Amino acid sequence: MLAKIGSTCLLLTLLAGSFAASAQSGPGGYPQRAVKVIVPAATGSLTDPVARVIAEDLGRRTGQSWVVDNRPGAGGIIGTDATAKAGADGYTLMLTANNFIITPALYRNVPYKVPADFTLIGLVGRGDNLLVASSASGIRNIGELVAKAKGSSVPLNYTSPLIGSAAHLTVELFKRNAGIELNHVAYKDSGQGTTDTLTGLIPVNVMGISTALPYIRAGKLVPLAWTGAQRAAELPEVPTFVEAGFKDVHMGLWFALVGPARMPADMVSWLNRQLNATLASAPVVERLKALRIDPLPGTAAQAAAVVAAELPQYVKLAADTGLKLD
Repeated sequence: MLAKIGSTCLLLTLLAGSFAASAQSGPGGYPQRAVKVIVPAATGSLTDPVARVIAEDLGRRTGQSWVVDNRPGAGGIIGTDATAKAGADGYTLMLTANNFIITPALYRNVPYKVPADFTLIGLVGRGDNLLVASSASGIRNIGELVAKAKGSSVPLNYTSPLIGSAAHLTVELFKRNAGIELNHVAYKDSGQGTTDTLTGLIPVNVMGISTALPYIRAGKLVPLAWTGAQRAAELPEVPTFVEAGFKDVHMGLWFALVGPARMPADMVSWLNRQLNATLASAPVVERLKALRIDPLPGTAAQAAAVVAAELPQYVKLAADTGLKLD
């Protein structure tokens, strides 16, 4: 019995040693404890599962836990502000979607500056959104949605996963293109917004295709239009917004790993290499593809360049549409 216990302990020791040997250490032995990954959105958002896929693999690579910490609220401002105020030691990072740069264009009083208060570590992936209608709404295509909105004495309600997200702005652009009024109903928990769409309380929603597909197949949601440049392979009969006649509605989403400002350059470079290795991992690619997210490996400088290029576009869009959220 003692020999069996001894051999078991030896095996566990060898396995632990093997795991430790395979883990990658960064500058100064970083990380030496758990890394917190803030997600400025609720668990029902697409950002959440993307963050969990990335955090799990980075934990495996570094030999420390990467713990996802959901901080939803105020269009992502709460979680993003917590990241900006964290120490620059690499133990608090954020996985965010491009509402990271959309929100400052839409809110007048944001308690941080983008990009000055942050360190861009790298892009993670990109995807697109799907406009859907509740089956209970009677809307079967985007033309019917436009006709119903124009024929209604009060604006139809719609929701999106997050105020100030690419999904939210997609519908605002669509409204402008179509010459209709729709009223955005904001939920702190996007899962509740989905539930209310399924029951028919909210007639229209815009969401990630991976969230929508099971309900479409069950006959509870009707797909109307896709933000991508080409039709989604899973829904070949559903037009893109451009195909449906709304040429300016093509706003996709991207995800990035971000830290507070003033993180050491060698740590950022090391984290970027680990992130790129994660994005090249076959299991990670498979899991991201299941979420309909295309991995976007690259340098920290390339991520910063995307932010620098797109931020003025959102500022202009907010000015052109008159959309302000406070």
